[in-house]
Amino acid sequence: MLVAGGGGDLWAKTVDVWWKYEKAARFAGPAKGKGTALRPKEVSGWIAHARCGGPVPAIVDVYSFASKWWTWWVEINPKWRTRTDGVATRLRKEGEGDWSSVASTGPNGMLNILVCLRWWYDALKGDEGGMEGWKEALEDVNWALERISKSSPS
Repeated sequence: MLVAGGGGDLWAKTVDVWWKYEKAARFAGPAKGKGTALRPKEVSGWIAHARCGGPVPAIVDVYSFASKWWTWWVEINPKWRTRTDGVATRLRKEGEGDWSSVASTGPNGMLNILVCLRWWYDALKGDEGGMEGWKEALEDVNWALERISKSSPS
C-alpha cells in the first residue's frame, strides 16, 4: 500500500525514512498507539479489519478527512511544535525536543500516519486544489520522521 505508485519523490523518501526507522527498531512497537481519541474513524475500521489484509476505507469527503487528519497529527505531536499564531493545523519546523508523543514504531505507530496520508492522496484523485494541503502534510511528516529517526537509537 505505501509503495504503490504516485505520491512523488518526497513520498518515496518519507516511506524510506520510515522503513529504516522501523527496521532499526526491529519492527517492534508498543501494544497501543498514541492519541487515538482524535484519530480519523477510518483508521479504527481499518485496524478492526486486520489492516493490510482488510479493505481500504472509502474516503467520501476528502477535505473533511484531511481536516481530521491534521487535528490528529497536531494532537499527537510534541507540544513544543504547536504554533501560537492561530494556524491550528500547522506545526513548527524548527527546534528540537522530546519526540516521545509521536515516535512510535510497529503497527500502532507511524504506520497509521502514513497509511492515512496514502488514503488522502488516493482520495484526491489528482485534484490539484487539494494536493497542496496533502503536500504540506507530507512535508511535515517527513520533517518529523527525519528528526525522530536521528534522535532514536539504531
